[in-house]
Amino acid sequence: MSKKVFIGVGHGGTDSGAVKYIVEKEYTLKTAFALSEILSKYGVDFKLSRTQDIDTDMDSKVAMCNKYAPDLVVDIHFNAGGGQGFEVYYSRVGGTSKTLADNINTEVQKIMSSRGVKTKLGNGGTDYFAIIRETAAPAVLLEGGFVDSKKDADFIKANYKKLAEAYAKGILKTLGISTAASPAKPILDKSGYKKGDSTIGVLSLKELLLTAKTIGINKYGMDKNKSFGDGTLKAVNYLLGVWGYQQNGIAGENFIKRLHTEIDKKIK
Repeated sequence: MSKKVFIGVGHGGTDSGAVKYIVEKEYTLKTAFALSEILSKYGVDFKLSRTQDIDTDMDSKVAMCNKYAPDLVVDIHFNAGGGQGFEVYYSRVGGTSKTLADNINTEVQKIMSSRGVKTKLGNGGTDYFAIIRETAAPAVLLEGGFVDSKKDADFIKANYKKLAEAYAKGILKTLGISTAASPAKPILDKSGYKKGDSTIGVLSLKELLLTAKTIGINKYGMDKNKSFGDGTLKAVNYLLGVWGYQQNGIAGENFIKRLHTEIDKKIK
């Protein structure tokens, strides 16, 4: 079973977060997208708390996270209030939360200065940040530099993808996934038509694949029946491999859209 990471995307919508040289909500989302792309290449499933510039609230974010039941949680933010550098907060109980914080901090220090690995306590000695306190999985909150420091803001604008890469390396190390080997190819579709299916949709898929074979995109013929058999499987996996995806034998919505696009380009 794939490992799962919940990526909290700080602020959004009417809540801009910190604002000066950059707008926090914009770069939390950019960094989250970059991070999720890297994680997917290593076969890690992920869920973002938002994928658009919309309002979110902490209760909903925590509920979404706990329903997803991830192995790890990272909440992406940027800092303000005077200062420079990265810092990361972990749970007062330590454990995997502390390990995750240390691993991410080690990677970030290779590209920017760090203010350290920290805890922050609220009333009664509990963790101050709800994303750390209320989530079931080990969680950290990341402050990727100061938006009111021109030096940090300029670095973030130019290097948020490098920051995401550092976060990813720390996450992958905590999950026990090596980054030394080439990353796993991404998955185009996790659901869709597969071997053994026999529906009208499969017939439409096979007709599309035959068209692709006729114009030289696909080199495999189809099964002489109404089902998704070995021939269809070979054709689907062949195209997935050509396109750079895992050959999981699934032709879903993304596969069909891509095949239509490739056929249209070839015909034109």
